[in-house]
Amino acid sequence: MIGQDFPKIAFDFAGLALLEPNAMIGDIVLFTTSLFFAAQVRKINNTQAFYRYWRLFFLWFGWSFLFGGFGHLFYNYLALWGKYPSWIMGMIATFWLTKAMLSLWPHQKQKQGFTMSAIILLVLGILLECFVFVNIDLTIDQSKGLFVPTLVSGIGLIFSLVFLGAYYQKTINTDFKIFWIAALILLPNAFIQSQKINLHQWFDRNDFSHVLLLVSLFLYYLGIKKADQSPLL
Repeated sequence: MIGQDFPKIAFDFAGLALLEPNAMIGDIVLFTTSLFFAAQVRKINNTQAFYRYWRLFFLWFGWSFLFGGFGHLFYNYLALWGKYPSWIMGMIATFWLTKAMLSLWPHQKQKQGFTMSAIILLVLGILLECFVFVNIDLTIDQSKGLFVPTLVSGIGLIFSLVFLGAYYQKTINTDFKIFWIAALILLPNAFIQSQKINLHQWFDRNDFSHVLLLVSLFLYYLGIKKADQSPLL
């Protein structure tokens, strides 16, 4: 089904009227995978900024999807308020990813400028999203609530994974190409969500996106492991 969504899958459990178990399952998979990678990155190196910030990314990313899963599951009780925390946390996760990649930038003044830009982007993103929460009726179209987080995260990922990843590929280790490859894999997400491409009621656009995000998580971790083999880190 393209251009519109399937009816939400509803079921009862312990007297509760719950929704979208498929979304909850996907979010739990992303949550557990992210926390596993966070623990693995801690084992690699817990002192250098590159690894510490990547660990923070995995933690924030994972928890954002767990909150998102509960937002889907308990929508009948939480309504849109159950969605808001995960949308905000997703932007914060991207900020930590940006900090991780920026930690390797060799020019200190430029690094400070890039970092300040990332902070401004995050603050503006959160403020704009709060404006959307208050002033736009998202009950009609929830995708409008995803526009700001998608835009902010998209800017952060393109800069961090594509621009910085390609630069580090040339200057540090050719395996940094894994990061911009991960970004390319995520590109279809915006199209899938905006055009509402649903393959099946039990595998809708959110589940489709979850698969791409899961692949990207594996590539991030692979890139981090390869980076650890570089003599410059």
